[in-house]
Amino acid sequence: MHPDGTLRDCSAGFARYCHTSYNQPLFNEQGTVQMDNDDLRIKNYLEELYRQTGGDAAVQVSMYELGAAIGLDRAEAGSLAEELMVQGQVELKTLAGGISITPEGLEELGIADSAADSAGNSVKLGDGPIVDDGDRQTVQSLTEEIKKGLSGRSVEFDLLEEIVLDLKTLEVQLLSPRAKTAVLLAIFSSLQGSLEAAGMGLIAEKLKASIG
Repeated sequence: MHPDGTLRDCSAGFARYCHTSYNQPLFNEQGTVQMDNDDLRIKNYLEELYRQTGGDAAVQVSMYELGAAIGLDRAEAGSLAEELMVQGQVELKTLAGGISITPEGLEELGIADSAADSAGNSVKLGDGPIVDDGDRQTVQSLTEEIKKGLSGRSVEFDLLEEIVLDLKTLEVQLLSPRAKTAVLLAIFSSLQGSLEAAGMGLIAEKLKASIG
């Protein structure tokens, strides 16, 4: 946030870091986050569906009550649900408007199907003081998931910068052949608070579970 109280877009250099550190760009050429308001509402709707169902495709909720939980009226909620059905990310369960999330919906959120991967709701590192190859893969997957979650999300500049700097710190730690588990967990703790503030509660919950 600029001292005058306005939100500022990322600088060109910061945008380049976000682009070159990962395979999928976060920003367009003007340095602004890519996603219009309709796309953001759809993403928020799908995330709320995940939250209310716990990612269980067998659990259904009312599409209208779901919309009301994020400030949508009945018509808006129905329209978003229909669009997600067309995309295969939501399944209609009852004619009264009961819906559930699908494996495609979970994939869109960057979350493994709990039926296929029971470890998908947490990020676990090994018990040893030094990270192993499995831990490195876990951290790399985590950074990709966070990056995907940031894409299109309206986040205050200072908060966004804090998150990306934590991700950069993770990368630097992994350059060491003896990267320390305790250091990674400390970064996870920092990221958890930042991600919660950015409205990325699903990933923040994973980090919280890993910290213990």
